[in-house]
Amino acid sequence: MSPMYLCDTHTHSLISADCDARLSDMVSAAIRLNLSEFCTTDHCDLLDADGNLNDRFDWTAAKAQYHDALPLTEGRLALRLGIELGSIIYRPDLARRILAEGGDELDFVLGSLHNWIGSHGNIELYLMDFSVSQALCREAVDCYLRSTLELVRQCPDCYDSLAHLVYPMRYIRRDGRHVPITDYEEPIRQILAELVRTDHALEVNTCRATDMEHWSLLLRWYRECGGKLITVGSDAHTPEDVAKGIPTVLELIRAAGFDSVATYEKRRPVLHKL
Repeated sequence: MSPMYLCDTHTHSLISADCDARLSDMVSAAIRLNLSEFCTTDHCDLLDADGNLNDRFDWTAAKAQYHDALPLTEGRLALRLGIELGSIIYRPDLARRILAEGGDELDFVLGSLHNWIGSHGNIELYLMDFSVSQALCREAVDCYLRSTLELVRQCPDCYDSLAHLVYPMRYIRRDGRHVPITDYEEPIRQILAELVRTDHALEVNTCRATDMEHWSLLLRWYRECGGKLITVGSDAHTPEDVAKGIPTVLELIRAAGFDSVATYEKRRPVLHKL
């Protein structure tokens, strides 16, 4: 069996509001773990946690720490500059402006959703108490998948890989409830088919090795839709969480019938054999 291409393309640093880690420390952790490639994808959510508009990203600081970390990686690790762009459909014009400001150094864009859009004041899903009712759980999943379908249909130029497709399930599970993903096969397949049609990647997100239960089924659906491009990310916010769950999901990807994992350079996919 060939060795896995170990990479982590969903990570955060102190540029993200919910992270205190320096990029240099994240990169040092990746080197210790013998990763071949590491991408920093700090948050740029067009809606903040309280549902207020955010219209900027600190590219100056993001690029400065990226260049400061590069000398650590020579001959040891490919370091890429990315961004996790959230709530794109709320203001696609703003999303496109922020991406343009990234310039030629930008390697990778994760398209994500963290907020309600069009209800509950557009607040972040993690602020909800899903223990209140099963109906609220289903409303959240419905809203999330509806917004995600709009993202992949209307804004294909604003992202490269679709991040954490089962994001609402994190907080539904946190609050002691369960929504079967099989209840949403049709809308999920619509999203996956659109990724295939537009040559975008699906991210398998481990959530620091805490969110592994859905991916075997989602990968099967994605392959049946004709999917080929897959990125992997730990969603690490600390050096200790870098690459957590990545070896496991690479095995899941191979078991699902895929023979490669994708990373991105200058927003173009590069395939690595598993």
